[in-house]
Amino acid sequence: MSLNWEEWQPLYLEIVKEMGYSVEQDHLSAHLLNKLLVGKAMTLEELKERIKGKRIAVVFGAGPSLKSDIVDFVDSRIADRVTVIVADGVARAFMEKGLKFDVVVTDLDGGDDILIEASKNCLGMVVHAHGDNIGKIEKIVPLLHGRILGTTQCKPFGLLYNFGGFTDGDRAVFLADTLGFNVIILAGMDFGDTVGEYSKAMKEFDEEWLRVKKKKLSIGKKLLEIYSSKSDKKLYNTTARGEEIRGFTKMSFKEIVKIM
Repeated sequence: MSLNWEEWQPLYLEIVKEMGYSVEQDHLSAHLLNKLLVGKAMTLEELKERIKGKRIAVVFGAGPSLKSDIVDFVDSRIADRVTVIVADGVARAFMEKGLKFDVVVTDLDGGDDILIEASKNCLGMVVHAHGDNIGKIEKIVPLLHGRILGTTQCKPFGLLYNFGGFTDGDRAVFLADTLGFNVIILAGMDFGDTVGEYSKAMKEFDEEWLRVKKKKLSIGKKLLEIYSSKSDKKLYNTTARGEEIRGFTKMSFKEIVKIM
């Protein structure tokens, strides 16, 4: 259940108000991304074709549980049966361990070199435009390899999509739904008071950055619970620690393997 614009707009305007964002800056960012994607934009249909054949998506967020969740994921031997969608800086954790991932959902905070390297081998880079990443879009998008699926948090136009979602992690879940996966599994999605090391590694941070990050995570969790209340998909949460997410059944990777 991705959100159409009529469903997403009131949620978006609520988020803009709560976070003090500028709709105008969001539009500027979106128009820049749309311009840079001319000739290298990936369509939703093209991404669906690339991930065809698997019905399970595992979405990895960059929470404090990420390292242990990756270990559990590898030990369960489920990797060959699923499509792995990683949020931004999670690509670093996978690359450090030599692990494969299929799709990267990013607003370009995950480290320039990491994202450029990730774009060489994944099936799809899903790049998001918002008012705070105009400089990153201008700098990094021309350096990414392969075709790119662009997203915006304002009304979609041109080459850009909007499936709903706010943080990279919850946007990745809305994307997984739109791609048609019947089973969506969360990992590294703590949504608590502690920010994961791969999230911290994305940029220099201070107490104000940490406060804003926690606020964003709270919104991301809220959106996932709105999603789960309307979804007919099988939803699981393998995150070792962190908060419960309503609508996502808490279960380990090994337990999920047994029931698949």
